[in-house]
This record gives sequence, C-alpha cells and structure tokens, in this order.
Amino acid sequence: MLAFPILDVVVALAFLYLLFALTCTALNEAIASAFGRRARVLRLGIERLLGDRALTEAIYQHPSIASLSKSSRSPAYGPSYIPADRFATVLADHLTGDELLTNAEAMAAGIDRLSTPAGKQLKALFAVSKGDPAVFRAQVAKWYEEAMDRVSGWYKRGVQRQTYVMAVLIVLVLNLDSVQLFNRLWSDSGFRTAAVEQAKARIEATGIAEVPVIEYTGGDAADAGTPVQTGTASLTDSEQQLLTSLHGWQDDRSRLTASLVLEGDTLGVRSAWLAGTVVDHLLGWVITILAISLGAPFWFDVLNRFTNLRQSGRATDEPRSKV
Repeated sequence: MLAFPILDVVVALAFLYLLFALTCTALNEAIASAFGRRARVLRLGIERLLGDRALTEAIYQHPSIASLSKSSRSPAYGPSYIPADRFATVLADHLTGDELLTNAEAMAAGIDRLSTPAGKQLKALFAVSKGDPAVFRAQVAKWYEEAMDRVSGWYKRGVQRQTYVMAVLIVLVLNLDSVQLFNRLWSDSGFRTAAVEQAKARIEATGIAEVPVIEYTGGDAADAGTPVQTGTASLTDSEQQLLTSLHGWQDDRSRLTASLVLEGDTLGVRSAWLAGTVVDHLLGWVITILAISLGAPFWFDVLNRFTNLRQSGRATDEPRSKV
C-alpha cells in the first residue's frame, strides 16, 4: 500500500504540534517550580481540610513534614508532596502531645480539644476506628487521600488555564500559523521529509508506548513529588534546528518593510499591516493554540498511530525496492 503525501503532512504536522506542546509543558513546569505552585496548592488543600491555619502550621512545623522540603526558594509553603501515612502520623502525634501514638485516651483528649471544623470529622473517624489508634491513623490517611484528589483537580485546572495562556504567547511570539505550516509541509518536500524523519527518530527513541512528558517522584497525582524530565521529553538538537527553520514573522516583516518603502513610514501603513496580518493569521493561530492545549501526550499518541500507519506502506518519494 502506497503512502500518500497527505499522510506525511499529517505526521509532520502532528510532530510539530508535539514539539510546541513540549515547549509549553517545559515552560509551565519552570514557572511552577520557580513560584512553588505545587507546594502552595498542597498547603492550601491541607489548610482547607483542617479548617485551621494554626493547626496547619503546626503540622508543617513537625520535623517529619519539614524534612520533606528540599528547596529553599519557597520555604514558607513547605513540601510539594506529603505522603498520606506520614500526614496521618504527624496529625496523630500532634493530637497525643507528649504521649505515645498508641495512647488512645491521649488521642481522644487531643481530638476533643480541637475547635476546628476538622475536629468533628476526626471524632467521627475515631468512633469508626473504635478507639484503636492504628485504625484511626489509617482512616485519617484515607480521608487525606480523598482530599488530595480534589487538590489534584485544582492543580490540573490551574495548569490547563496556564497552558492556554502560554500557548497564546508561544503562538504570537513565534507566529505559529497552522494554515501556513500545512501549506509549507505540502509544498516543501525537504522540510516535510526532515520533519517526518525527526518524528520517526523520536518514536524509535521513546518506544511505542505512551510515556508521560513529566514524571513525579511521588506518583502520578498532581501533588505528588517533584517533577523530573523523562529521557525523551526535552528537545534534541535536530528538533530545535527544525523549529528554528520555521519562517515565523520573517515573511510578514518583509511585507511591512516593502510597504514602508513604497508608501512611507506612517501610522496608517503600520496599522493596515497589523490589521492585515491578524486577518491572515487568526484562523491558523487559533488552530495552533487549540492543538497545543491538547497536550504533548495526546500528540505523541497521534504521532505514534500515524507513523505506524505510514510505515505500513511506502512514501511516494521513497525509492522502490529492487527486490
């Protein structure tokens, strides 16, 4: 089965979207790390869970929690991930005070002293545990994990909003017009072939299974651990070179320069150029923004599927086998 040029165009375009999305993801993670966003969201979630800022501060001051903070850039917010069992143990330790964690009476007294909204919930959990401190800690850990599911939702929604903003900035700064990209991939066989070859190289380096763009040391929840790049998440030198070969604003700047020479450097000329540029690129910009917002894992999956489909045949510009 022969592979039509349109299939190569789709593969190349999906690959470019993947690179754009990877760039957006890297910027998102850099911003989240620089501003301690994960730690702030986690702390807000725990504060809402306990309903008391003072109690939250006491939990965060506990050595078992304070030791989880690996960065000094945002010490006020604490760690970006707290395991459920550690949280339950620290809370139980706070409730029992100087007594042992196995002291049921001290734990009950500590719960009774709480005047926070969490006090009623903890009383219910202690009753369900039938006064067994170990069972109580397990119940608190489960309660905490359920709350962290909601915190994960907050974080992911925030990241999605930031992704849209970042996508808009990337598209406008680099003039990533999907319509122009499609036309160039269709007409420029050299550029198309380079993109397809780079796509095949990334698939081969990554494997056929989808891998996350960012992995977290504490699991796949949005509040879990610190982000680390996977082996294929960053752009290779060849991929960066491919992106630098995009025309960007080059053609539009040339058109503006020609207009200024022919008609004079006036506000009207520049305004007409700007209006015409927006009209020419608006549809392509919107398509690219929406494509980037789908995320790198989505485009990796699309790229994997179409690459497999392409490899089931032979591209029209590939030499015929002599066998």
